[in-house]
Amino acid sequence: MFSKLIKQKVVERYGRSVRYPRDCEPLANHISEVCEAKLSASTLRRLFGFVKGINEPRLYTLDIIATYLGHNGWEQLIHSFDRSEDEPEKVIDKLKPEQIKNGQIIQLTYEPGRVIEVRMVGGTLQLVTSNEKRLLLNDEVRFKVMELHYPLTFTHHFRQGNSVGKLQLATVSGITSIKRI
Repeated sequence: MFSKLIKQKVVERYGRSVRYPRDCEPLANHISEVCEAKLSASTLRRLFGFVKGINEPRLYTLDIIATYLGHNGWEQLIHSFDRSEDEPEKVIDKLKPEQIKNGQIIQLTYEPGRVIEVRMVGGTLQLVTSNEKRLLLNDEVRFKVMELHYPLTFTHHFRQGNSVGKLQLATVSGITSIKRI
């Protein structure tokens, strides 16, 4: 299912609301006309959350949506949401590293059913628990800002002291919740 942000961008581009499953048929036709690529109404119903189905959409589908939104591919679209380099003026809910006290645990969730818990240890977040397969217990991550409905961008990812590089998660759904525990 798309994040609230992606849904909003698609609806803005379309120029009409998508409130009901039946709204996906004309939207699919519009996307197909604009992108010259077929995207079915049933796929849009799943992406908009009207019906249950796929956990992760295919990259082909995501690339069509990105093209519809004026980008050259899904990766470029996601990069346009990267808040690690600059802060947006209007924020829904965000968290910066300096707002986390040493020893405090932060829980992040995103679809499909992912939960990550990290603890601040001397200026770096250390993984406590996760059902995200790209992260292991005691991995360390750094970020500049976490924002609800945006992709989760770890600017630095370390495993056993070695840099693994930048890591982006929640690229389809965006972060669905940020909690202090």
